[in-house]
Amino acid sequence: MIVRDDWEIVKSNLEDKVKDLLGEKYSLEVNMLALYPYAADSSYAKSSPGSMVHNYFEGFVYQLERYINAYGADGKSTFNALVDQKKITLEIDDVTPARFSYCGCDIKEGRFRILANENYLGTNVGDACYNMLKAVEAAEAAAPGASGLSVGAKANVKETVDLEFPNLEKEFSTILGYSIKLDGNLEENYKILKAKKTDFNDGYLGTVTLDYFKAFASNLDYLKFRGDDMMQEAFQEECKKGLIKLEVVNKLVHGTYNEVIFEDGVCKLQVCPPVKAWTYGR
Repeated sequence: MIVRDDWEIVKSNLEDKVKDLLGEKYSLEVNMLALYPYAADSSYAKSSPGSMVHNYFEGFVYQLERYINAYGADGKSTFNALVDQKKITLEIDDVTPARFSYCGCDIKEGRFRILANENYLGTNVGDACYNMLKAVEAAEAAAPGASGLSVGAKANVKETVDLEFPNLEKEFSTILGYSIKLDGNLEENYKILKAKKTDFNDGYLGTVTLDYFKAFASNLDYLKFRGDDMMQEAFQEECKKGLIKLEVVNKLVHGTYNEVIFEDGVCKLQVCPPVKAWTYGR
């Protein structure tokens, strides 16, 4: 009765909320016979298993709403593609050693899993899906033929590079006396940073890319390029294509952390991982 009244009767309401958020029907599933033996004596999990399960899934719905609000249509379509079994499950984490102090989440074999540490079932239930974005990004990276930017990276790029590059290009053009285009080289840089296993935060790809270009513009101003015909002409001679590009490289020619080189008519801002700037927010 405890499980039926506190969970089975209310489950359909949460499934409806999930459908409203994701646009597709999902089932919320838990195997109580497998889960209940992990409930400690005199614990919340032991005395109120139905309420506990309800709260785990309620926490999932709350975090899903936050995720959709933050990452929009792209976040929704990515979630739906990765969770192709259309199942949200509550399970005991099966990874050893334990990944989570109390609880967490992942995507495995096409289902989104709300996970409890075997020793802490029923503890911090509302936080289990707090890192939903990380679970999605980990599944993206592990998917066969994975390429392109992650959900978090794309969202950050839209908020930074896409919004600010047009005005920044105008600023560079004014400083250097001719038309300049900027190339964030986002997908290639992202691929290198991920492959290098740096402590790279996807959600700051656009922010840090923008910072490098803004810093370069500031340096050019400091060096008095603005309004100096001779300095502008020298830059234009080396950068015939009017393109400034950011490149993450494996090795620098001269610098330790970053350097500026001219190659094939392009001005290249080169940086070498591990680059601490890319780990903002970690």
